[in-house]
Amino acid sequence: MQKKHFFQILLIITLISNINQLAFAAQPIVLRNADSLLGITFGNNQVRHFVGNVMFEQGTIIITCDTAVQYIEENRVDLSGNVVIDQNSMKIKSPLINYNGNTRLAVAKRNVEIQDTNNILNAESGNYDFDTKIAEFKDNVTLTNDSMVIYAKHLINNTGNDESFADGDVQVFGKYVRTALISDTLIHKPKQSFTLAYGNAGFFYIDTVKKGAKPSDYPNEWHLKTEEERLKLMQTKFDTLSIFSRTIFGNQMKGQEFFQFLDSVEICKGSISSKCDKADYFKTGDSLILTGNPIVWYDNLQLFADTINVIFPKRQLQSIKLFNNSFAISEADSLGLGRINQISGKNIDLNFANDSINCIISKNNATSLYFMTDDSGETGAQSSGADTITIFFEANDVSNILWRSAAFIDFYPERIFPVDIKTLYLPRFRMRDDIPERKKFPIKSK
Repeated sequence: MQKKHFFQILLIITLISNINQLAFAAQPIVLRNADSLLGITFGNNQVRHFVGNVMFEQGTIIITCDTAVQYIEENRVDLSGNVVIDQNSMKIKSPLINYNGNTRLAVAKRNVEIQDTNNILNAESGNYDFDTKIAEFKDNVTLTNDSMVIYAKHLINNTGNDESFADGDVQVFGKYVRTALISDTLIHKPKQSFTLAYGNAGFFYIDTVKKGAKPSDYPNEWHLKTEEERLKLMQTKFDTLSIFSRTIFGNQMKGQEFFQFLDSVEICKGSISSKCDKADYFKTGDSLILTGNPIVWYDNLQLFADTINVIFPKRQLQSIKLFNNSFAISEADSLGLGRINQISGKNIDLNFANDSINCIISKNNATSLYFMTDDSGETGAQSSGADTITIFFEANDVSNILWRSAAFIDFYPERIFPVDIKTLYLPRFRMRDDIPERKKFPIKSK
């Protein structure tokens, strides 16, 4: 009995739905104004041609254009010349639109624009469904809102919830901050502060923290600037943070901006380069957390650990913190003799001042290997260990070394070096030369 009632209810719902669809489909497109009218009948199909100040209505939809051809029996119109379709706060503009009153689908043939309360969309062609509120645009698509501009070859936008799906050479530029995001595919949900980009995805952030801009820093803009603007720019130089990975997830809630980069991550900023499997970027606090076989290159240093935290408040490098299985090497050997300074420990901190290294602190089972020189040249190697080893720097050169608790020091004079100098290396020694290439800030699509 219950099963029978269920099917009866389902049948009633289906009938009501079909009745609603038929009632809606029967809602005609009604002419409200035209300067002239020409009516033609083909068989049972009435065709009317309107010219001058043409206006139609269909429920809440208002249509205006210069000329129109209306197919009465089919409940559709071909619109041309300054076409505008208006529904509440949403407008479609194009020189040529075909509108079907039964499906409520508007198909724009060229130079289409949609305006709503949140966005302006432009493309060479596209269509809009007034029932689903979904617009699909193709070729040279641009979506502009109050904070960013999105370029793509193809874009689907839901004007009802302001969500977008874009693919094909996607580029996103900030309007008030110099940021850019590129990818093959993009999902953007501004009401949820959510962005997902994948496929050759890259993120750029530019800050003016260094001096000395020059024309090569503005390859496409320098000649367009006034002399006053050029003089100001010569007082600053853009420092670019670029992060590339297969997938980028972004939470752009104001005051809590956060980006996560997954798979084959490559990072470049100033003197820092890095590779890892996963990176979390906290824009609000200006810090990066690198995990998954991370490595950081800084000048002649290579840094390894299970987790690496790079901290740069106000975009100026403050510290690099290595957690668990930490290891650092310094490639000071220009002669290729294998003399590579090394330090290891559970955790290692690198502190900086004015973008120069201040000290390295290795904590918990710290060990080091340091190749020593004087004015006469190479003098030997010093191997040491302690609970904590602190190496101080002045002008990027070692100025002092401090051992704390349970320290030991072994010195190997130059004359008794082993044949294979690598036998002096620390147990977890490794070195890599696959430094990521620096990427250029993208040029806006035309």
